[in-house]
Amino acid sequence: MGLFAKALTHRSPFGRTLAAIAIAAVLWVGAWTLSYFLLSEGVLRSLMSARVPDDILKAGPSLAVTIFEWNLVFGVGAIVVGSLFAIGPISLGYFAPWWWALGYGVALGTNSFVVTAPGKIAPNISILWQHIGAPEILSYLLVAAALANIHVWRPRRWYDLGLRRVRGLAEIHLGATDFACLAVALTLLFWTAAREAAGVIAFLN
Repeated sequence: MGLFAKALTHRSPFGRTLAAIAIAAVLWVGAWTLSYFLLSEGVLRSLMSARVPDDILKAGPSLAVTIFEWNLVFGVGAIVVGSLFAIGPISLGYFAPWWWALGYGVALGTNSFVVTAPGKIAPNISILWQHIGAPEILSYLLVAAALANIHVWRPRRWYDLGLRRVRGLAEIHLGATDFACLAVALTLLFWTAAREAAGVIAFLN
């Protein structure tokens, strides 16, 4: 655990990203494999459909922008808020994309997507090029890694409920490589939104 803690708080955001990706990959593949063999098809489809606004599928040409804004507010926003807190040295901003990697694995294993073809999806690395889920999660991991060392509050000990302030908001500083990670993340997030929008429009037509 100490090795991962060091990697997740590495001076370079690229090193932090690689460590975060390694953990996300284990969660993703593990959840995908277990759900494929143990859960029934479509078990989470109604839950995932409920999270999508009714009008998002009717946005027409602006669908990509709508999806991007949705992911920016609720995805990146959750990571930014989480990054203000840490348990020990580990930023809570990592936990949102790790949770989404876990959920994405279950969605793949049970074929619980809103727009999908019949049949459960067996674990297969080729999905990286077929679905936008993995690149989208990568963009969130880049954001989490870029903001991993900005936490303002953390408990004195990992099991404490109380928080202590470790720096002020004005003391938060990001380096050039952190901003580079954020720029790549936002670009990737818009690209995945455009691909997702194109898929939805093609399906509806």
